[in-house]
Amino acid sequence: MRSLTLLRHGRTEYNAVGRFQGQVDVPLDSLGLAQAEAVAVHLASSASISSIVASDLARAAQTADAVARATGLPVTHDQALREISVGDWEGYTRDEVALKWPQDLEAWLSGADMRPPGGESRAESSQRVHDAVLRHVEEAADDADLLVVAHGAVIRGATELLLGMTDAPGHLGVLTNCTYAHLIPGESGWVLRSWGGGAEAVARAQEKAPEQSRA
Repeated sequence: MRSLTLLRHGRTEYNAVGRFQGQVDVPLDSLGLAQAEAVAVHLASSASISSIVASDLARAAQTADAVARATGLPVTHDQALREISVGDWEGYTRDEVALKWPQDLEAWLSGADMRPPGGESRAESSQRVHDAVLRHVEEAADDADLLVVAHGAVIRGATELLLGMTDAPGHLGVLTNCTYAHLIPGESGWVLRSWGGGAEAVARAQEKAPEQSRA
C-alpha cells in the first residue's frame, strides 16, 4: 500500500438543516453533487488513485461515483463503512433530540462514549470502520493508492485509531463535506500527510452553486 485517502461525502439536505443523519439513506443535495464533482476533478488531477471503495449509503456512493467518472475506476461498496448509527435520533435536529432525550444528548455532547437509544457508541463505529479500512488495505496490492469514501464521524474515529490516538477521542475535527484525509504507511505505523484536503475545490463549487443550493 502506497497511500490511503479517506474522503467524506458531499452535502445532503440533512447536513444543510442540521439533522442527525446516521444510517438514514439520504442522497446528496444539489450543492453536494457539485462538491462531489469538484473534488473528483481535484483528486483525478492531483492524487494517485488505483482503487475506490465506498460506503453503500447513497451520499457516499454518489460521491464515489463522481470520482469514478473522473478517474475511470470502478467502485466497490462496503456496508461496514457506513456512518455511526445514532438509532432513535436519526432524522431529528439537535433541538428536537434535546426535547426528547435531554440527558442522553448532554452525555453525547460531553464526549462520553455512550450509545444513543438504539444506536452505536463512537468507539464501536470507529472500530468497525477502522477494521473495514484495514481489510481493504490488506487486500490491496503493494503499490495501491486506495480511496475510501465514507462519513465524517467514522472517518475521524477510524483515522484516530490508525494513528494510535486511543487515550481519548476527539483529537481530530470532523472533516467538512467532500474533504479528505491522506495517509501513507511509515516505519512504525500510518503517517497523516493531509487533513481537510480538497477544501479549495469544494469552496469553488459552492461559489458557483445556485443560491437555492446553499440553504
